[in-house]
Amino acid sequence: MSLPKVIYDPGSGNVTLLFLRGPRQFACFYSARVHDNLATGGLRERVVEAKDILITFEMPAIRVTDDYDDWATFMDWALAGGQFSFYPDASLTSDYYHCVSDDTGFEYARNAPGQYAAAFRWRIVPDSQAPDDPGEVMKRFYGITG
Repeated sequence: MSLPKVIYDPGSGNVTLLFLRGPRQFACFYSARVHDNLATGGLRERVVEAKDILITFEMPAIRVTDDYDDWATFMDWALAGGQFSFYPDASLTSDYYHCVSDDTGFEYARNAPGQYAAAFRWRIVPDSQAPDDPGEVMKRFYGITG
């Protein structure tokens, strides 16, 4: 099993963003998008719009010397709504998911001189590449087959 990677196209051709260290606390789970309607009589109705799959993780050691600029450039692009391909295992060429960033901002937290940490939240786009359930993404991330 190798670390994940991201491939995205900022308009000048595909760019590969390799995970040099991490991620930590990788999780994948369902998240429902809902809205509530409240009638003047007090009756509340919940409407489920979609049941999406979210990927969350932390990058504990983004270093200024080698991958800080790459992550900052990617997140500037992703926060503008760009769709990218996430490979839970960079050594696999066909197991990837189309994602969009579900983050509303991007902040680094300094944890050592020249080293930062950041948290990410990505939503898998429902298409032909989407997994059947979050467990499929977790299995690929941990290198479990079958």
